[in-house]
Amino acid sequence: MSKGKIVVTGGCGNLGRWTVQTLLDGGYEVLNLDVVPSRDRICESWVADLTQTGDLYEACKGADAVVHLAAHQAPFMAADAEVFRNNMSATYNVFKAAGDMGVKRIVHASSIAAYGFTYAPEIWNPDYLPLDEEHPLTPKDPYAFSKVFGEQIADSYVGMFDMSVVSLRLAGVNFDLTYESLSKRWEDPGARLGTFWSYVDVRDAAVSCKLAVEADINGHEAFNIAATNSRFPTPTNELVEKYLPGTTIKYGVETYWSGLNTEKARELLGYTDNHVWEDHIRPDGTVIE
Repeated sequence: MSKGKIVVTGGCGNLGRWTVQTLLDGGYEVLNLDVVPSRDRICESWVADLTQTGDLYEACKGADAVVHLAAHQAPFMAADAEVFRNNMSATYNVFKAAGDMGVKRIVHASSIAAYGFTYAPEIWNPDYLPLDEEHPLTPKDPYAFSKVFGEQIADSYVGMFDMSVVSLRLAGVNFDLTYESLSKRWEDPGARLGTFWSYVDVRDAAVSCKLAVEADINGHEAFNIAATNSRFPTPTNELVEKYLPGTTIKYGVETYWSGLNTEKARELLGYTDNHVWEDHIRPDGTVIE
C-alpha cells in the first residue's frame, strides 16, 4: 500500500531521478512533472511546462506533498531575465496550485546561493563561518534572487493555506559517485570560494527530500543540506585564513569542515551525510579500491 502521493517537479534531472527513486523505495506513489519526457519510466510522468498552470492543478489533486526541484540550476543556464522568469513563474505556480488543491507539505529546493556568495562577481567576507540558517541572505544574481523570493513565497503561503513548507538550501550537488572529478579540482580552492568549500552527495540530497516530506514541521523552515566535511583536503581553517582573512569562525576543527552548518537539519529532519569523498578518494588523490 502506498504511503501517499508525492508530486516531484524536475524528476528527470540529475537530482530529480535520485529523489524519485528514493521516494519510490520509501513506499510512495510518485508523479513526475518535467519539461522533457522521462526515459526511466519508473513512475507516472507528465510533460509539463511549470511556467504555465496547465497540468499543475490536476497533478496536485489528491497529493500529500510536492517536492519542487524544477529550475534553471545556475545563472549561466540562460539569460539573466530568463533564469529569473522561469524559476519564479514555476515556483509561484507550484505553490499556488498546491495551496488551492489542499496539498499539506511542499519541499522547496532552495540553494546555498540564497546567501548571495555562490555566483557573486566578487566575494566578500561572510558574517561568520560556518554559515547557519540565521546568516543574512544577500542575493546578487537572478538565480539567487529566485531562491530567496521562493522562500518568501513560502513564508506567505503557510499563513494563507493549511500547509507547511521545508526549504532545502542545498550545497553544490556532487553527481560523480566515484568522486574522481571532484579530486581533479583540488589544486585551486579559490575557484569554489563562493560555496565556502561545501558540497553534498546526490544520494544524501535525495534522502533529504524524503526526510523533508516526512518531518514534523509547522510553518516554513529552511535547512542547510551539505556534507560535514569540505570538498578540499586542506584544513578549512587554513583556507579561511588564506582566502577570507578576518572572517569569524564560530566553530571548527583542525580538519576539512564544511562552510555550511547542518546542525538544524540533523536535529529536526534527521539528516546525515552518508556519502563523502573520504570514502572514495585519499587526500593525495589516489582512489580507494
